[in-house]
Amino acid sequence: METKNGLFDCFFTYGERTVVEKNKIIYAPDNKVQTDSLYYLESGLVALMSYSKGGDERVYLYMKGPRIISFMALLLSVTNCQEITGNGVPSQLVQMTKTRCVLYRMQGSTFRKLLDEDLKFNRLILQATAANFQEVLSHFQQALEDSASVRLCRLLLDSCIVKDGKKVLPKTMSFLEMSKYLGTHPVTVSRIVAILKKDGCIVKEQGFVVIRNEERLLQMIENEIDIK
Repeated sequence: METKNGLFDCFFTYGERTVVEKNKIIYAPDNKVQTDSLYYLESGLVALMSYSKGGDERVYLYMKGPRIISFMALLLSVTNCQEITGNGVPSQLVQMTKTRCVLYRMQGSTFRKLLDEDLKFNRLILQATAANFQEVLSHFQQALEDSASVRLCRLLLDSCIVKDGKKVLPKTMSFLEMSKYLGTHPVTVSRIVAILKKDGCIVKEQGFVVIRNEERLLQMIENEIDIK
């Protein structure tokens, strides 16, 4: 994690620290205050998601701190979005906390001022944009090419948080939550999790799924082991 003397100094200098509990929407395209803000996510897990007309959630990406989030609408607002994208249609994606999150909120006016005046800040935003784009591409490539078990192992490692010195899965990451993200049936997730428990990769302790053998999970991902 970056320190207050590192790459993200601008957020500690110009941003406002806020703690947001789980299952709170921090960005929605129809909320003017939220679309005129961006965040440095210091810790916690945030879902990039949408709602269907029937109210069902669809998660596209889980974002874990430390990282910059919720800045794309602001970035497009300082350019001519229609010229760049060809349509200018705003995204309907929302961002929701899936755990308790520590964030530093920067206002849009500060963001625009730093873009105009601070080369280091421009590089930071460029790096964040490229990293986010690469992450989204990788996620969809994995969805097309990797087995459900490989993607589940990767999800366990990507979404785990540190609690009492152990890497644990947030309680919000239920079988149903994971199955929606992976595009599989909850029964499939339950079956794979049961085998991972038997193999000693994970264990259930005090209501949390604990990563017991991270090296084994990484081996399963690298060797593309498909759990039947």
